[in-house]
Amino acid sequence: MEQKAFESPRRNPALDIIRKGSIITIITLISRPLGYVREAIQAYLFGATLLVDAFIVAFNFPELIQTLFFSGATSAFLIPVCTKYLKDHEEYSHIYSIFINISIILTFFVSLVFFLFSGTVVRFIAPGFTAEAKAITNNLFIIMIPVIAFHTILSVQKAFLNAREHFAAPELSGILWNILFIASALILGKRLGIYSLAIGVTAGSLLQIVMQYPYLKRLGVRYRVTLDLKHPAVATAKSLFAGALIATSIVPINSFVGRIIASYLPHGEVASLSYAFRIFILPFSLFAVPVYTVMFSKLSRLYHDNDIKDFKAHIDSSMVIVCITLIPATILLCTVGDICVKVLYQRGAFTPADTAMTNRALFGYSVGLVFYALSISFVRIFNAMHDMKTPALIGLSSIAINAMIASILMVPFKNLGIALATSIVSLYNFAFLYVVLKRKTGYRTARSATRDIIKSLLAGILLVILIVLARRLLPEGILMTLTVSAVLTAIIYGLAFKSYYLKLLRRR
Repeated sequence: MEQKAFESPRRNPALDIIRKGSIITIITLISRPLGYVREAIQAYLFGATLLVDAFIVAFNFPELIQTLFFSGATSAFLIPVCTKYLKDHEEYSHIYSIFINISIILTFFVSLVFFLFSGTVVRFIAPGFTAEAKAITNNLFIIMIPVIAFHTILSVQKAFLNAREHFAAPELSGILWNILFIASALILGKRLGIYSLAIGVTAGSLLQIVMQYPYLKRLGVRYRVTLDLKHPAVATAKSLFAGALIATSIVPINSFVGRIIASYLPHGEVASLSYAFRIFILPFSLFAVPVYTVMFSKLSRLYHDNDIKDFKAHIDSSMVIVCITLIPATILLCTVGDICVKVLYQRGAFTPADTAMTNRALFGYSVGLVFYALSISFVRIFNAMHDMKTPALIGLSSIAINAMIASILMVPFKNLGIALATSIVSLYNFAFLYVVLKRKTGYRTARSATRDIIKSLLAGILLVILIVLARRLLPEGILMTLTVSAVLTAIIYGLAFKSYYLKLLRRR
């Protein structure tokens, strides 16, 4: 009876991805505005002061450490590892407990080192701060050190839930974190000042872990005190960890390199890249993240079952969904990006000149949105096949290419050049991964998928022409421009993919 839960009948891959990924999209639509509310409350209570600078620096370092070395790589290698044990509840719980306990031990020692040498760490991450600012940063940093352990444990829980194709609880925990952060700031802000934010971060991270237990229990996953380091799953994880660590570090490293290069530009250019990337990442989070999250879990299982036909069908479906959603998103960002920047940021000290500068960067990022999504999706495809080495090597080469292109293009194009470098490197990563996958597995995009992708591109070209004409012929106005653009997008893509949508509804 238990085994039947894992043997669902084969269904349309696109419908499967959309159904399971839609919950992530819905949660993202809730969590993103909450993030803006969180920042607004932070700004309202503490403004743009030394205290906030200290909090941001103290928060970013443990967040970076756990993202780069722990949680970022964990799901990349853990989902393919634990997929092998899906049909054995006892063994699944056993390896879950092993990796939870390994995470606790590793992050405990890392956290202890940071605690003992917190002063040295603060001097390294905030060399320009005054003595007073360093003291505050040090206290905040110590309060938030447990975040490293909490987020690592959460990433293990997420991997084991995602492998069972449960995606809601890990995503909902982000909403819970935002709510607790906001509550801590409002309730404790007057009494504890900036320390209320650090308490909110740590308490929220702990609550995220607690939230996962009922869902794990419902799926039959039980924690026990065990540390079987000789288990085959641990050996497999060791062999995959280094490649997963490198591959998942490429994006933040490229962003870091871009910021370093941008520091040679005039004042405001670095900030404009940050503002632009925040807008750019929204459609990616809404459409691409759900697709590759669901796809990764499904492909890991199909690869283990040696179902190559369905494996390739899911790749085709994910590519089509990414193109149908992100090509129109790209066009909207490129044609009405200035309106988006104006609505979100242009007030107070943020001038029309800042809007124009940010919109240039947004355009540079946006032209590569589809390739940015596809490159990360293809990394997950290789991960599902237990191949961490290929995306790691390609990613490492992209760091040098990104730095070179950004350095060349920033001279004539400033922030636009640095943003374009990100898009070009995304195209490079995707193209290289696609070619290697084709040679390794014989994968070739199905004719129907190719037809849908081409149709999406043609619909996109028509959409560009119509939006540009509409902006020239119709009266200026934020509401008018956004409404017309949205309506045109819905009409063109609705008509172009009417049969595709109807097929999804019919095939269940």
